[in-house]
Amino acid sequence: MAATGTVSITEKDGKVTLNATFKNLQPNASYSLFENHFDTKPITFTPMDGTGKTNSFTARADGTASVTLTLPSMLTHDNAVLVIYNSGGQPHGTERGQIGIDAHHQIIARPE
Repeated sequence: MAATGTVSITEKDGKVTLNATFKNLQPNASYSLFENHFDTKPITFTPMDGTGKTNSFTARADGTASVTLTLPSMLTHDNAVLVIYNSGGQPHGTERGQIGIDAHHQIIARPE
C-alpha cells in the first residue's frame, strides 16, 4: 500500500476539471475518488464527480492509472481529494464502502 500520485484541478469557462495520475496501486484493482469535507462535523465524504457515476477507476496491470473528472465545484482548503482502494473489487457508488473491510483510504491531499 505505497500508492502515490499527482492531482491538478483547473477551472476554465466555469468547468472544473480534475486530472490525476497514480502509481504503486494494486494491479487491476478498483479505486474511487472522494471529496473529504473537513469543514463538516463529523467529517463527510462525497464522490468527486458529485454523483458516484464516474468517480471510480481500475488500475492498470502495472499499478498505474490516469483519471480525468469533471467536478461540480472547485475545492477549497476545507476539502481534500481522497483515493479509496476498493478491496472487494467493486466501487460503492455514492458511498465509500466499509472502511477497513472492503474500502481503504490510500491517499489524501488538500488543495493549496
